[in-house]
Amino acid sequence: MLAPNVNETTGTSLQEFTQLIVDLLSLGQTVYQQIHLVCEDLCQEVMRATQGSARLFLPYRSSSTGQPDPFPTSVSFPVQFRNRTYGKLDIAPDPERPAYPALPLSVAQLLANTCSSLLYSLELTALIEGQSQRLDAQVPAHLTKREREVLELICRGNDQQAIAAQLSIAPATVDTHRKRIGEKLGVHSERDIPLAAFRAGLFSILDESFTVTDAPPTRED
Repeated sequence: MLAPNVNETTGTSLQEFTQLIVDLLSLGQTVYQQIHLVCEDLCQEVMRATQGSARLFLPYRSSSTGQPDPFPTSVSFPVQFRNRTYGKLDIAPDPERPAYPALPLSVAQLLANTCSSLLYSLELTALIEGQSQRLDAQVPAHLTKREREVLELICRGNDQQAIAAQLSIAPATVDTHRKRIGEKLGVHSERDIPLAAFRAGLFSILDESFTVTDAPPTRED
């Protein structure tokens, strides 16, 4: 009788499945610094971590690697996140039991979901980093309390009229604050304000409380 932590189909321990996911997430942290290599690295890591039982197929991976070797497929899972499809995850048949996949279906689905989440996160990171390169790197000046409030609302997608209504101030006053914020962040377009604020660590969409560096006491409006 197999131990409780061993899969009856493949004979693989639960600890090995867990380590597989941990390895992929660790890879994601590493390739943030070399985003252009992510596709090739992720494909190689899937093959390595599953000991050849799974293959991640991404149609747009570097053409310099050529076409992958033929791979017998027992089952395939789409690698997709929201409305973006990146490719597929092929699972080989179990060598000893060809009628079964080499990985349990639940593990294969989790692996496909992990890869899709990593690819989506890395794609967004590459986009943000690329856009950030056109901004001047500078330490932003301190913002007043009112400027922080206006900045938060800008970063959350509010237009001038909405900000004025929420803060009970005139739209012209909002425009004045916006221009001052842009000057302090070193940008000239309102479209660049959220990116500059994010790059400077002044704003996180995940945090309900707006986090900025402490500003010295100053007159508000």
